[in-house]
Amino acid sequence: TMRPLLLFIAIHSVILVHSRSLGTVAFTTTHHSSVHQHADGNGSSQTSPCRLHAKRKSFKKQGVQSSPKSLGKGFGLTPSADLEDPSKGSIKNNIEINDVDTSGFHAGLLSWLKQYPLTYISPKFSINPSELGGYGGFCSLKSGMQKDELIFRVPRECCVTFDDAFNDPVCGEAFRMIQQKRVPSWGMLVIAGWVAKEYLLANVYSEKIRSAGIKNAEQIDTTVASKIKHWPYYKTLPWKRGSLNQDHILFWSDEEVERLLKGSLASTDAQLIRSTVKNAVQLLKDFAVGPLVREERENQGLPILDNDDYDDDNANDGTLVDLKEAVTGAFVIALSRSFAEEVECDNEDGTTTIEVENALLPLLDVLQHSNNPNTILESYPDYILLKARRDIKPGEELFHQYQDENDQVIPPYKFFTRYGFVPGLNESVEDMLEKKDPLFFG
Repeated sequence: TMRPLLLFIAIHSVILVHSRSLGTVAFTTTHHSSVHQHADGNGSSQTSPCRLHAKRKSFKKQGVQSSPKSLGKGFGLTPSADLEDPSKGSIKNNIEINDVDTSGFHAGLLSWLKQYPLTYISPKFSINPSELGGYGGFCSLKSGMQKDELIFRVPRECCVTFDDAFNDPVCGEAFRMIQQKRVPSWGMLVIAGWVAKEYLLANVYSEKIRSAGIKNAEQIDTTVASKIKHWPYYKTLPWKRGSLNQDHILFWSDEEVERLLKGSLASTDAQLIRSTVKNAVQLLKDFAVGPLVREERENQGLPILDNDDYDDDNANDGTLVDLKEAVTGAFVIALSRSFAEEVECDNEDGTTTIEVENALLPLLDVLQHSNNPNTILESYPDYILLKARRDIKPGEELFHQYQDENDQVIPPYKFFTRYGFVPGLNESVEDMLEKKDPLFFG
C-alpha cells in the first residue's frame, strides 16, 4: 500500500498551490452555495498542514475581517457557553420541516439534524430558491429577526471534518499516512477522499437494496442513512455538473478546456487543478478508497468492477457511480463549499501552534455570500451557531461573508477555476471566454 502513495508524492512534489494565510503548500478553498453569482462578492479560505490529534478551536473564513466578538468568544476560544442561554443549551426544537424547506429538497437534511439534541433551527428560518441561483437561507415572511437572535445551531458531530477521515475504522490509517507524508494538497485530498468513499459506499448500499426489488426512495434513503451517517447531508450537495447550478472546470471535458481556456489567464491554474485531481483519482483508486469499495461490493454480493471500470465513463448504465465521478464531485464540493477551521496543534517540543483544517458545515453552506452580511458565525467545542448580525426584515435573504471583497490575492479568473463562479458577474463565464473577455485574457 505504501508504493502508490510514495509514487504519488514523487510525481506531485512539484505541484504547489500557495495558501496565502500561512504561506504553506495547499489548495486554496472556499465555500459558496453551489451557484455562479453572489450578492456582491466572493469567498475563500485555506487549508494547511496540521498535526494529528489537533485540538479543535474554531471555524472561520480566512481573510475575513471578523468583528471583535467573532474573534473572541464567538470562535471557540473559550469553553462551551453556559446552558442558561437558550441559544447555547438544549432547547426544544419544534419547527415544522415543511415550513423551513418549502421545496422539500432539504427536508431529509433537516429531519436528520433534528435527531441530534444540540440542534436548534429557528422557526423564523427558511430555505427557498435564491435570486442568485440555487438555494438560500431566508428570514420567514411571518416575523423579522432581532440583532443577535439565534438562527440555528448545528452540532459538531454533524459536520464533516478531518477527524471523520482519520478515525475511519477502515480507511483512517491510509488518510493519516497521506497527512503524515505531507502529500501536496493533502488537506483537500483527505476531506474529498473520505467524502467520496462515503458517497460510493452509499451508492453500493442503494444498489444492493434496489437489487432486492425495493423501489421506495424514502425506504432506500433510510436504510442507507443507517450505514452512512452523513447521507442526508451528502444528498443535498452538487455531485454532478449542473446540480444546484454548479459548474466547475473539474467537470469540463478536455475539449472544453482547450477551446475555452487556451491562452487565457486561467489556463495554467485550471490545468494544475485538473492534473492534481486526476492523479488523486488514481491514488484513491489504488491506495485507499478503491480497494474498500471493491471489497464492499463483494460483501454485498454485487458484481465486482475491474480497476479500469471505476474511471471509465462507459462502465455502467447510469445507475452506478464510478470512482472518478465520485472523487471529482467530492473535490468540487470541498473546493467550493468547505470552511476553514482553526485548530490548536500540539508540537513535539511541547509548544502549540494555530493552523487550519477544512470542514463541511451542514445548513450553513446553504447561505449565499454578501460583503455586507446580516449574519455572524460563532463556534464552540460542541457546536456552531449562526446569529443575526443586525435586525433582519421578514422575507429578507440571509447572507454570510466568506471573504472581504477588497482582498485581491485571488483574481476573478481564479475564483472561476477554483470555485466555479466569478463574484458579481451577470454574464455567463462561457460567453466571456468565447469572446476573449479581458477579465480572462488580460
